Amino acid sequence: MHSGQPQQLSTLTEEIAVDSIRDFFRDKPFLFFGTGMSCALDPRFGMATLKDELVQRIGELTLAAEQHRQWQQVSQSLSGGADLESSLDGVTDSELLQRITEITGRFIATLDREYALRISSGEIAWPATNFVKRLVDTLPEGDRILHALTPNYDLLFEYACDSVGIRYTSGFFGGVERRTNWAAVDQSLHVQEEVCQRAKLVTLFKYCKHVRLYKVHGSLNYFFHRNEVVENDSWMWSPPDFVQRVMITPGFSKYETLQRYRQELLRSADAAIEKASRFLFLGYGFNDKHLDEYIKRKLITQGCRGLIITRDSNPRIEALLADASNLWLVCKAATEGKDGTRIFNRQYAGWLDLPARRLWDIVEFTAQMFGG
Repeated sequence: MHSGQPQQLSTLTEEIAVDSIRDFFRDKPFLFFGTGMSCALDPRFGMATLKDELVQRIGELTLAAEQHRQWQQVSQSLSGGADLESSLDGVTDSELLQRITEITGRFIATLDREYALRISSGEIAWPATNFVKRLVDTLPEGDRILHALTPNYDLLFEYACDSVGIRYTSGFFGGVERRTNWAAVDQSLHVQEEVCQRAKLVTLFKYCKHVRLYKVHGSLNYFFHRNEVVENDSWMWSPPDFVQRVMITPGFSKYETLQRYRQELLRSADAAIEKASRFLFLGYGFNDKHLDEYIKRKLITQGCRGLIITRDSNPRIEALLADASNLWLVCKAATEGKDGTRIFNRQYAGWLDLPARRLWDIVEFTAQMFGG
C-alpha cells in the first residue's frame, strides 16, 4: 500500500554511476552528436562565431527594402541578447535566406577544409574517433549497423571514420554526383562470409559493420541540382553557381526547408529512431525543437534509456532530466575554473561530483570507461 510519503531516494555513488553507465553500453545505442563535438576541435564551429560572420557579411551586401527591414530586426534582436536561432526567426525573404545559407556554407567549408587535411594527415584526431570505433567494433553480429544522427554541416565525423577504417554511409549512391538510394547502398555494404552450419561451410552475405549517418540539416556536400538533392564532394569547398547548397540554417524557415527535403534528410532517420530503444548524445545541446520532439517521446513517454555526455549542461537538458526516468547526464563541473565531472540521474538524490575526473571529455571517457 502506498504510504503517501515522498519516496526516499538513495545517494548516487561513483561505483553506482560507473556501473550503470557501463551497463548502458551492453546494447548498442542510437547516436546523436552535435556542434559540441566540432567545437571540441575548434570553437569557431559554434554559433557565436557564425553569428559574427553573418553580421559582417550581410552588412557588406546591398539589400532590397524588405530584406533590409528583416535584417534590421535580426540585428536588434542580437543586440538585445537573443541567440542566433531565435533572432533569425523573423527572416522570411527567400533571397535573404539563400544569402544566409551561402555565407554559412562558405564559412563552415573554410573550417572543414582546414581540419580535413589535418585529420587525414594524422596531425590531429576528432575527439570521439576511438569511441565511435569501439561502438562499431562491438556491434552485435546479428545487428551490424550503428545509427547516428547529426545536425552538423561539417564532415569531421566522415574524416574521422576514414582515418581509422570505419565504413559509413549517408544513403547516397553513385559516382562523383551521388543520389539518395538506400537500397543500392545496402547491397554495396554486404560482404561474403564462410560460416560453419551443421558441420558444413556455407557462404552467407552479411552487412559489414558500418555507420548509417543521418545529416538531417543537410551537409556541406549536399546540393540541389537538376531538381533533386545530390551529394558531391568536389563542390563542397567551392560550389559552382548553378547549384544550391542544401543546408537547414537556424530560424523558423528551417521547418519549411526541412519539409522540402524530407525524403532525402529525414525519412530514413525517422524510421531508425522509431525502432531504437536507447539513445546516446555527444556534445548535443537539445536546441532543435523538431528533433527534440522525437527525443522526448522516446525518453519520457516510452521510458527509453539515455546518456548525455557533454561539456556544458543547459536548462533544456536539465528540464529533460527532470522528466526522463532513465536518463543519465555526464557534464563538466558547474563551478568556474573547475575541471571535474558532475553526474545526474533523477532516480538518485542530488548530483554526484567527481572533482578528479574529466569524464565529460569523450577522450577521457573512452579511456576511463573502456580502457582506450
